[in-house]
Amino acid sequence: MESRNTPGEQPAGKPDVNEHSPGNVSGRFPFPFLKLEVPSALVSEVNGMLDWHAGTVLDGRILGRLGVKAGKRTEPGAVPDRRIVNLHEIVNLTGKSVLEVGCFEGIHTLGLRLYCQDVTAVDIRPSNVVKTLTRLSMHGSNAKVFVADVEALPDQFGTFDLIFHCGVLYHLMAPLEHVFALSRLCKHLFLDTHVARNEPEMIEKQLGGVTYRGAYHDEAGWHDPFSGKDPKAFWLDKESLLDVLRRAGFSSVKELENREERNGPRLALLASK
Repeated sequence: MESRNTPGEQPAGKPDVNEHSPGNVSGRFPFPFLKLEVPSALVSEVNGMLDWHAGTVLDGRILGRLGVKAGKRTEPGAVPDRRIVNLHEIVNLTGKSVLEVGCFEGIHTLGLRLYCQDVTAVDIRPSNVVKTLTRLSMHGSNAKVFVADVEALPDQFGTFDLIFHCGVLYHLMAPLEHVFALSRLCKHLFLDTHVARNEPEMIEKQLGGVTYRGAYHDEAGWHDPFSGKDPKAFWLDKESLLDVLRRAGFSSVKELENREERNGPRLALLASK
């Protein structure tokens, strides 16, 4: 099968987006996708088989579904996502081993594979793992994808150059312990998460003799694909999040984004040892 790399040529450091297929990437990559000819009937069959909540553009067709929940995923996911493009410009993802925590339906997984051959992705929902593997396959790509509770990642996953952690921390009940666990697994941690503002019911928690602040937020439940596994989650405030990252061993913490979203303030950080 034809690859999207030209033999004998060095891949460009940044992928080109195919203007005729937004969200679908063509061009020269370190680890090319296979150029598969997927009939529209098969795309429709796959879309009918799985309970999708996001979509990508595959040769002009939507793989997945859009706008399933009001205000969520109404546009096809960009491949690669802008956060991955920006991250590559800072740390050069080429050749790095990456663990993606919370792969959802594989859109970020697909983007990471444009730069990295060694991508491991985990999600607690088996359905998300199935959808991630399906999306990768339909786009002519692959990765190591597993069902795993991100709050108790098993040691056998090993260590990584970088952990890509987007939209997960604010769904956890024990984010402090989670950050310390992550620090043993990576050199760099990209973290994109909501943080608590000074809310009326701020709570103090202690870990290792240090006090951190945050607030509880309700989760919609296991059957909501955009929620965590527990009825509540604990959001750290910004100062506590920065503090726990440094105490976990990340000597450099760079703030890449600070934005306001409908659910509250959100940060993107790059923590490095």
